[in-house]
Parts: sequence; C-alpha cells; structure tokens
Amino acid sequence: MAKRIYFIDGAFREKPISSVEDRGMFFADSIYEVVRAKNGEPLFLKEHLKRLEQGLREIRITPPLHPEELEKIIRKSLKKLNSQEASIYIQITRGKEPRSHLPQKKTKPSVIIITSEFKPLPRKLFSKGVSLMMHPDIRWGRCDIKTTMLLPNVLGKIEAHEAGYFDTLFYKNGVVTESTSSSFFGIIEGALYTHPEDNNILPSITREKVIEITRSLHIEVIEQAINVEAIEKLEGAFLAGTTYDILPVNKIENVSVPISETVKMVQTEYQKLLDRLSKRSQNAHLKN
Repeated sequence: MAKRIYFIDGAFREKPISSVEDRGMFFADSIYEVVRAKNGEPLFLKEHLKRLEQGLREIRITPPLHPEELEKIIRKSLKKLNSQEASIYIQITRGKEPRSHLPQKKTKPSVIIITSEFKPLPRKLFSKGVSLMMHPDIRWGRCDIKTTMLLPNVLGKIEAHEAGYFDTLFYKNGVVTESTSSSFFGIIEGALYTHPEDNNILPSITREKVIEITRSLHIEVIEQAINVEAIEKLEGAFLAGTTYDILPVNKIENVSVPISETVKMVQTEYQKLLDRLSKRSQNAHLKN
C-alpha cells in the first residue's frame, strides 16, 4: 500500500481516524480538491485553493482555514511524505454533529488532508489512448461545485469497467458534458471543442490550462458542447484532468477516434508546463 500522510482537524495522525457522525458522511455535505505534486511542488495550488474556497461559499460553509494556512499544511505534508510524485486530497465538511437535515450553526467544519504517493497511469495509455462508453448525465444540477456527492460518477466508472471501457462519457440534452472525473475535448475540422463553463460541468483547472496552451499553438478553441451525433466526425479527442494529464481517446462506443497530431502537441506542451513548474520549485529550494 502506498505511503500516506494524514492531517485531520488540526493535527497530523498516523491513522485516518474521524467521527462517523460527520455531515460529509451522512449527506456528502462537503467540498474537495485533488492536487498533484512533482518534486515536492504542489501544481496549480493557488487555483485549486481558490476553487475550494468558492465551493465552500456556494454551499454556505465558512472556510475554516485561510488559503495560506492550508498551503503550509500541504507543504509540510509533502515534506513528511518525501516522494517525487504525490497527490493531495483535501476535503472540508460542514462538521461533526448528530444527523439532521438542518445543520447546527455552531458546528465547526472538519478539515481532512490526505497526501499519498502518486502512481501515474500506464505509459502506453498516453500513446495508444483509451475507450469510452456513453451514459446519460444523471448528476445533480450544480456540477460546477466540487462536492463529494459523486455516486453517479462512481456508478458510471463501474459500468464502464464492467463493459470493458476505460471510462464513461456523460451526455445531457443531446450534447456531451464530461467524463466521470475529467474534462472532455474533441477536434472537429481542426478546431478544439469543449463544453462551455456552466452548471453542467466542473470548471476544471486542467481544462483552463489546456485552453491556454491550445490558443498559444494558434489552434482555434470553441467552447461549445459537442452533439452526440457529431462524435462520428471527431478527428481526435482527449480527457484532461489532474490525475490524467492529457489522455487520448481512441474509441467512443463503436466509433474509432484517431489520435491526431493536435492531441500529441497538447500532450507535449502540457507536460512541458508541469516540468517548468516543478523545476522552478527545485531552483527556489536550492537558492534558499
């Protein structure tokens, strides 16, 4: 089992002990983030913490810690873990109290941070691509809030694996939204399409970086949902996320999707961005 560092409610702990009477457990009354780290540097940390704070305010939880305090805890966790590749899971719940739909105003939010060794997906998937199955998007109407209410996502992942696919691609009102745990991009007539930011998708940080990279390559980016019927027209497609990076798609249901040069270019440039960020951190540590 991969090494893990636990920080729960103000202290580092050897075991993940927490109360069963937690609103995160009863009602998924909580917000979470997953941050990647390379060479001890948490990538895009400020963007993740900003989205975490926005999510907490959306569900009316007062942030229990300032972003700078969270950053200190995360960096201390990474030092304790001492791993080249790491993932940091941050979850803030409304707190511990006897089960009731109406929360008590005095309840103090709980903070859980789990830092663990990260093992990337097999390298062959980044060259050969992965397959996706289609499924109606039955998630709640505020997918833009990163809550732990992920049962439809979990079921989508299970059904995909049982059917021999890598993941599920959700669709709603005749258009593609996203996968169970990442953003979806498709190439049609040379342009890169992705669902616009609204309540139907998560405002992914990797998605934002991909759009910036693609535009820097002078490739047209169109933030417009892809019709399900247009999947047959795809000249390339990929998933983008914190734990996936840029993962090519080679098949959606019975439709084969080529791994285009555009996909490879975005992969290369995104990896360069991650390398620059981690090297910048290493240089800063050497100077200090």
